[in-house]
Amino acid sequence: MQTAAWQPSFLCGVMAQKLIISTELSPQHQLRHFANFRWGLIAFTSIAAIAGWLLDYQVSSWPLIGLILLTHISTNLIPILFAGSEKQLVHIYTISCCLDILLLGCLLLLSGGVSNGLVALLLLPVAVAAVMLPGKVSYLIALLAIMAYSLLLLIGDLTIPDLDLLLQQAQHAQHNGHMHHLSSEAGKAFNQHMLQMWWAFTLSALLISWFVNSQANLIRLKSQQISALQQQQVRHEHMLALATFAANAAHDLASPIQTMSLLVAEISADNDNPALNDLCQQLNRCQQIVRQLRADAGSLRNNEQRLSVLALTEQQLQRWLNSRPDIDLVIKRSLHAADFTLPDSQGFGAALINILDNAADASLANNRAELSVSITLQLSHFSIGIRDFGEGLSDNRLAELGEMPQQSEQGLGIGQFLANVSIERLGGSVSRSSLDNGTLTLIAIPRPKAEQT
Repeated sequence: MQTAAWQPSFLCGVMAQKLIISTELSPQHQLRHFANFRWGLIAFTSIAAIAGWLLDYQVSSWPLIGLILLTHISTNLIPILFAGSEKQLVHIYTISCCLDILLLGCLLLLSGGVSNGLVALLLLPVAVAAVMLPGKVSYLIALLAIMAYSLLLLIGDLTIPDLDLLLQQAQHAQHNGHMHHLSSEAGKAFNQHMLQMWWAFTLSALLISWFVNSQANLIRLKSQQISALQQQQVRHEHMLALATFAANAAHDLASPIQTMSLLVAEISADNDNPALNDLCQQLNRCQQIVRQLRADAGSLRNNEQRLSVLALTEQQLQRWLNSRPDIDLVIKRSLHAADFTLPDSQGFGAALINILDNAADASLANNRAELSVSITLQLSHFSIGIRDFGEGLSDNRLAELGEMPQQSEQGLGIGQFLANVSIERLGGSVSRSSLDNGTLTLIAIPRPKAEQT
C-alpha cells in the first residue's frame, strides 16, 4: 500500500528543508547588539550630563556638550542605514568605534579631562573593537584611545586656570621660601600621578585588545566548527532517512517483481510477442538491482573486509559498465603512488555509481552516449574525474547540486546528495564545474595520515 512517505513531493520537501542554524552568530544579530550597546553608552553619557547640569557641575560649555550628545545620537543611525554585506559591517564597526572615542574625548575635554572619573569610558570602544573587529584593526582602535587620553592629559582641565599660573600666583602671595618649596613638591607629585594614570590606561587598552580579541577569535572558530558539525549531523540524518526509504522500497518491490516475472513467463509460453521478451529482461534487471541492494546491506551488517580505493574503483566501474552497456566509457589512469584502503568501501562504491549514472543520463539527454573518466593516485590523495557530454549546468545549479536534494525534471537529486554525503564521510570532497560541452565532477579523497609514508 502506498503511503505519504513514498510521494516524491513529500520526500523532497522533507529532505530539502533548510538547516536550522542559530541566529546568534549572524551578522544581523551582531549588528543589533552593537547598536544597542551604543544606545546604552549614549544613554549613560546623557544621564551623566543631566545629573551634572542639575548639580551645577563645572564644565566649559553646556551647549557644546548638548551638541556633542546630539551628534553621538545621530551617528548611531549609521549601523541601521548602511548595513549590508559582512565586509561593510566591518567598516561600520570601525567607523563607529572611532566616532565613539572622538565624541567621548570631546565630552571629557569639556568636563574636566583626565580628572573626570568617567575617563574610563574610553576603554569601552576598545573592548567592543576587540570583540567585533580583526586583530590589527582592534589594535588601531586601542592606539586611538591612547592618543585621545594623551591629548586630554596634555591639554588639561579647561574648567580651571592653568596649573602653572596658579603656582605663580601662589609664589607671589607667599613670602616664605618654605611654602614655595612645598608648592613645587605638590606639583611634581601631581604630575607623577597623571603619568601613572596614563601608563595604567595604556596598558589596560593594549591588554584588553590582545586578550579579548584572541578569545573572540577562538570563540568564532569554535562556533564555526559547531555549525559545521550541526550541518553534518543533519545531512547524516537525511542520509539515514533515505537509507530507510531504500530498504523499505527493496522489501516492498521484491514480491511484486517476482509475481510479474511469473506472469510474464506464463504469457510468453503461449505468445511469441517480442515485447514480452523485452519486458522479461527489464524485470530480470529489476530483480538483480534488488538482490544487489540486499547484498550491499548485508555486507554493511557483516562489516566485511575493507577494500583498497583503486581496486574498489575498478570493480565499481566494471560493475557499472555491465549495467550500462549503452555507454562508451574512456578511462585514463595516472598512478604515481601505492594504493590505500577505505574505511567505508560500500559508501564510496554507491556514491561512484550514483555519479556515473547521473553523468550518463546527462550525456544521453544530449544524444552523446559517452563518458570520460580519469583516475589519479598520488602520495597525498586519490581523485577520479567524471566528465559527461551533456548540456552543462548553470552556476546556481552547480552550487545547489549535491548540497540538498533538489526537485527537477530528472528527479529529486537524491543520488547526488547521497554521493556528496558518502564522500564527505570519508574526509573527501565532491566538486563540479561546467565545461563548454558538459560537466566535470571531481571526487577527491585524502590518503590516511598513517599511510602517507
